[in-house]
Amino acid sequence: MPYPAEFALFIVVSIISGVFILALFLVDPIRHYFKVHHTVRAYYPKMKRIAEDNDYYLINDFASRTSDEETFHIDHLLVGNKYIYCIRDRYYEGALTAKENDPTWVHYGRKGSKYISNPMMRNLVRMEYLSLISGIDNSMFISIVVINDDCFTQPFDSESGDSFLVSLKRLPLLIEDLEARDVPPLDGWEVERVVNDFAALKAREGR
Repeated sequence: MPYPAEFALFIVVSIISGVFILALFLVDPIRHYFKVHHTVRAYYPKMKRIAEDNDYYLINDFASRTSDEETFHIDHLLVGNKYIYCIRDRYYEGALTAKENDPTWVHYGRKGSKYISNPMMRNLVRMEYLSLISGIDNSMFISIVVINDDCFTQPFDSESGDSFLVSLKRLPLLIEDLEARDVPPLDGWEVERVVNDFAALKAREGR
């Protein structure tokens, strides 16, 4: 092979190798950035899979307003056979000191520790708003805060029975356990009406 051709081939191979090595180093930072700044989109495939596997209804990015014109947002509304799940996505790098009824938690991240508002309490408020505007009894709702799998936190049982903190990978098991409770299933026609009402509310607020 002539020298210019060998040199050109060497340059091409070097560039491809460099891009490949650079990509290996950038995969984790890019994935981390996506999960931190686009958590709802990052968790969406898991929500979609749960809905499809169980023939549940799923509404994403639900937003509405209370009678006092206070806006609230719920990342995912998952309508199962026995409950309506109000799901909030959170990403916490590092570890959490968390309890269901503590107003604040401690988040241990790269830059040290800091206090954060209890997302379980905040999601319960959103759930109560949804119950009020929809007219659906509060007992039909379950509040779930989903966190990333690599966030360390000491497990704790839900004292209320209607509010939970769970990692993304354990979410399907939690919903399976909740759906196995000995409670009457939601009425099929009522479920369809509720889903249509939620979709209409979302569409109205999206205008």
